[in-house]
Amino acid sequence: LPMLNNRRVDEYLNRLGKKLAAAAPGEKYPYQFKCVNDASINAFALPGGFLYINRGTIEAADNEAELSGVVGHEIGHVALRHGTNQASKSYLAQAPLAILGAFMGNNSVAAILAQIGTSFAANSILLKYSRDDERQSDLMGAQILYDAGYDPSYVAKFFEKLDSKGRGSDFFSSHPNPDNRIQNINTEIRKLGSIPDNAMNDTREFQNIK
Repeated sequence: LPMLNNRRVDEYLNRLGKKLAAAAPGEKYPYQFKCVNDASINAFALPGGFLYINRGTIEAADNEAELSGVVGHEIGHVALRHGTNQASKSYLAQAPLAILGAFMGNNSVAAILAQIGTSFAANSILLKYSRDDERQSDLMGAQILYDAGYDPSYVAKFFEKLDSKGRGSDFFSSHPNPDNRIQNINTEIRKLGSIPDNAMNDTREFQNIK
């Protein structure tokens, strides 16, 4: 990936991301956040909490709450172990190769890891979540924002902006757009309770970074 390699931007993303990750349920992974020097609107997460946010996502967000909605969504994928599930499926699919390797006297562990690594690179398997995965991460993202003190409605607002302007083609190619996405997020937000008057929408730091 063409990394932005801007320390100020990455430090900001880490501060924001770790604040959001603290509100995520489950395993407390050693989350890390980095900016990719790509103008397309996209972000993705690897198992264990390595998150990558495209420069275009920061540029497209109007405020910190919208960016937080995307980051919270990706944290949802990690917390819900979606990437780990995909990796497990790939491991099981390659299991016959390990058995064959054992018969032929090869190092089956090395062989299966090499095969899995190849399938990740060739098929981008970790980037191909199901619509159910996306729906779950949408709802988790809204919950994370609410618990972190942000207005969770910005999760829906950012996706609505991408959908209405046709700007989310890169994001939706790796994150399938579930049916009734906006409606489902707004329904979840209503279940969370009233949004506090002091809920955060934006910060001066976000605008400076942007």
